[in-house]
Order: sequence, then structure tokens, then C-alpha cells
Amino acid sequence: MPLPEKALLLLAYMHLEGVSRLTRNQIAGLLWSESDKSAAQASLRKMIERIRRLSADGWDVPLTFQSDTICLGPDRMDADVDLIGGPSKLHDLKSMSGLLKQAFLQAPASIAFSVWRNKQIDTLFRRLKTALFEVWATNSRSRHLNDIVEIAYLLLEHYPDESKIREILVEARREGRGEPTPSPPDLRVRSSISTDGGGLPAPPPTNLPRLVLLPPIINGSALSSLASALIEDITMGLCSLRSVTVVAPYTAEKIRAMPDKATHLEKFAITYVIDTALSDEGLFVQMIFLPTDSIIWAERFPLPYDHVTLRRSIANSIVRAIVAELRKMEADVADVRSNPEVYLTYLKASRHLKGLSLPEIRRARSGFKDTLRLDGSFAPAYAALARTYSMEWVLTARGDRNLLSSAEASARLAIKGNPELSSAYRELGVAKLYLGDVDESLEALDRAEALSPHFADAIYSYADSLVHASRPSEGLSKIEKAISLNPIAPDDYFWSAAGASYFLGHFQEAISYIDRMATPGSAQRLLAASWAMLGNSRKARFHRRKAHELNPHFDLELWLSVLPVKEQWQKDLYREGLSKAGF
Repeated sequence: MPLPEKALLLLAYMHLEGVSRLTRNQIAGLLWSESDKSAAQASLRKMIERIRRLSADGWDVPLTFQSDTICLGPDRMDADVDLIGGPSKLHDLKSMSGLLKQAFLQAPASIAFSVWRNKQIDTLFRRLKTALFEVWATNSRSRHLNDIVEIAYLLLEHYPDESKIREILVEARREGRGEPTPSPPDLRVRSSISTDGGGLPAPPPTNLPRLVLLPPIINGSALSSLASALIEDITMGLCSLRSVTVVAPYTAEKIRAMPDKATHLEKFAITYVIDTALSDEGLFVQMIFLPTDSIIWAERFPLPYDHVTLRRSIANSIVRAIVAELRKMEADVADVRSNPEVYLTYLKASRHLKGLSLPEIRRARSGFKDTLRLDGSFAPAYAALARTYSMEWVLTARGDRNLLSSAEASARLAIKGNPELSSAYRELGVAKLYLGDVDESLEALDRAEALSPHFADAIYSYADSLVHASRPSEGLSKIEKAISLNPIAPDDYFWSAAGASYFLGHFQEAISYIDRMATPGSAQRLLAASWAMLGNSRKARFHRRKAHELNPHFDLELWLSVLPVKEQWQKDLYREGLSKAGF
């Protein structure tokens, strides 16, 4: 029935409150509490008129109208639906869990209605908690372990300090696997688990930073079941932390499956993302500090045996590493909370750096300048600004030293603002490389890697500098390490790997790396040169035309004259390929 949204909310209110009649003043105050009395009454009259038109059109409307009251029609609601019945009616835990995961009366509502709705939600969760405790105390609990675990996670949203829920969650997991119950953990759980239905409503406010563990995409390999169990163990370990709140597995799985993860991570006010990926080599885990979109820790863990003790050992080592990083980031989190607009502006600008195109680079630069207008001492924005200048220098291939001077100056401002910022040294290294000072470039990039050994972007830049330092073999080895740390790597990683392969004479491998780029347009020149060196002039000419469309002003000799490589043989090899391709 096409009833107005406000009318549906009214029906829900009347049913759950057990009333069949309300005055018009009561309804206006409930549904339009922010409006003055005359405006609220006018809105109510419009709603009534819409409902009367539906009735005139033959719809069986469940409301009747009198001069000063609105009544609920007899036998209009399903008597079997009882959301706030006593705990004895909540034996089907799976059904109740599914109900509470859905958005509860989430249509636009007034403040008065929202207050009432929140009280109803609290009532529902109290009923569910009571039902869970009752079922857990019965001899039949073994038949409900999966539902019990799911509901225990759900209840931690509203009862983060309820020790009995935590104990049930741990014991249910152990019983489900036939494992002995271990001694209780040292740390109390401090978790605000968020769950959701199809719409993923925003989570309740919290004073602690939020962390989400994104599970790996199960690939059907023999390691899949072990990885799933390991993720559960890691989640349990993270729930024992008092310094963060943890998003529930249910919601984490939904976020993982969404094409626009960044939007939902922002919506949920996520501070830390623990991203995971599964391969034949084991489980890859990386920790991302979302306000600066930076990888602060990453590691790969082999999963050779499906053994409980080994699995727990790996889970514990992952949780310990995460705890160590959380402690290091306390000051940064405090800054985020005191300057949320600064970080949000920075994060939005950072997304434009994902694409290797001039329009995106320039949008990013504008965004970083906006960030610095909000906070002129924000070092990560200076480092990112430096990157936009150096990337434009590469993409335009005109040898504009002003761009590199701006990149170096911005990187040094970032270092001045934060001498421990790895990305600042990385951008200084990149700028010095393109300015022709390869040795100083390698020194800065070595410092960047030392400050953050798992910072894949810094390792990528280090690799790129090694290639330009006429050490392509070392560069390729390092870029492969960066790709292993960041398996869903950005295009510039593969571009750098392709360059290293080209200078090693592995032209087919260079092409293969470029084929892995999501947007290979920026590597068209290298692609054309690689095909030319393989003797395929048709494909070489095709990619030369593509490169010319992107940059019609490209001048081969001008580019080679400013290309920062240490030894002449590299320029000669690149000139040979580009010349054969028709540049």
C-alpha cells in the first residue's frame, strides 16, 4: 500500500504502544516536533488528505479519521508480529537476530519520534539479551551455537562492557570447534560492534577510534577454511582491546563486498582498517590509518597447517603487532579528533592521487591546498602536495624544473613539520631523483624505508630510484617487495616494475606489468618501446598513437635530455625502443 512514510511510522507507533486512538495534536507533535504548531497541523492535514485519496481509490486503509482524533482500524495489524513480547517468545534466535540487523523505522522522522524509536531499540536489545542468556543456560544450546555467536557480536554494540556476553562469545566459539575452554584473556573487551541491514546505517557515536577488520575474499583454496578460522581468532583478539571499538564481522563483510568502500568507511567514522588478502602463500595483513590513507604496518603470514595451536599463535602475533601500532598512533588520533575537517579534506584529496592523469593530479593538488588553508602545519598534506608536482613533471614530460623545485620545497616543509614522517622523505627522494641528484634521492628513500619498513609506497619509490640509478635488478626486487606488501597495488607500482624489466631487457615482462595496470595510459610510451624491441611494429605504432593523443607535445630528445638516469646505456636503450616505435 502506497501510504506516506509518516503514516507508516504512525502505524508502527500505535501498534507498538498498544493504542488505537491518538489526538491530532499528539500526532502532529510526534511526527513534526521541530515545526511550530500551525505548520505541524498543516502537514498533518496534507497527510490525511493523501490517505483519504488512497481510500477513495479503493485501497484498504488501516486508519480512520474523526474531527480531532485518528484511529487504528480493527484487526489491521498482524497479530503474530510481536517485537516487544516477553523473552519466552524469543526462542528463535536466528529470526530475532535477523530482525535486529535490519534498519528499525529508519524513514525520516522528527526528533520526538527518533527519541521514541531509540527507546524501542533499547527495549528490543534488552529482550534479546535476556533471551540469549536463557538459551545459553539450557541443555539445547549446542544446537544454537552459530546463532549465539552472531547475537553475541550484535549485543556488544549496546553492551560493550557486559562480561557475560563476552564469556558466552568465547565459550560458544570454543564449543563449536570442540576445543577446550582456555583461561580468560588478560584484557577486558572494549568493543562497540556495529551491525546493519541492507542500508548500513551510521553507527552510534563513540569516544574511541573505530577499527574494521576486512576479511579476505575466499578463493576456494585449501587455505580458505583455515583463513576464515584465523580471521575469527583475530577478531576475538581485537575485541579484547580497550583503546578501539571494533566493527562487527557482519558489517565488515558487507563493506568488503561494496564497490565504494571508501564512502562507507567514512560513513562509519573508521580510523583504522585491517585489510586482509588470501593467496597460496598465506594471509597478507596490512593496517591502514585512514585519516592520512597511509599503510602503517603490513606482513604476510604463511598458513601451512590447519592446526589450532599454530593458528592461535599467528592470530596472537597479528593482534600484538596491531596493538603496537595503535600505541604509536595515539598522538595522531588525538589530532584527528581535534581537527576532523582537516583530515577529511586531506583524505578526499588523496583519492584523486589514485589515478595517473593530469586532471586527477591537479584536483588532488587543489584539495591539499584546501587542507593547508585549514591547517598550515599539517605535514602529510605538504608531502602529498609534493607528490602532485613530481607526478605532473613525469606526465607532462616537458622537463619543467619549476615543478620539481615546488616538489622539493613542499617535501622539506613536510619534514620540518614532522621529522619522523616517512612519506615526507619519500617525496624528497622522488624530487631529488628527477632533479638529477640520484645519491641524495637514495639517501632520502633509505630514510623513508627505515622509518616505516612496511610503507609499500616508500619502497616503491626506492625501487624507482634504483632503476634510475642504473640498478634495475635491485629496483625490480624492491618493487616486487612493495607489490607483496600491497597486493592490490596502484598503477605506478606496475609502471615502475615495467621500467625495471625494460632496462633488464625483459620486454615481454615489461608488457605484462603494464597489462596489470588499471589505467595504462600513462605507460603508453614504455609500452610502445617494449613492443618495438620485440619486433612487433604494428602494436608499437598503435601505442605510439595512443601516447601522442595523451601528450601531443612530447619531444623525444627533450625528454631524454632531462630523464634522470645515472648511466648513458639506459638512455640509449630507451631511445632505441622509442625510435623504433616511431617517436
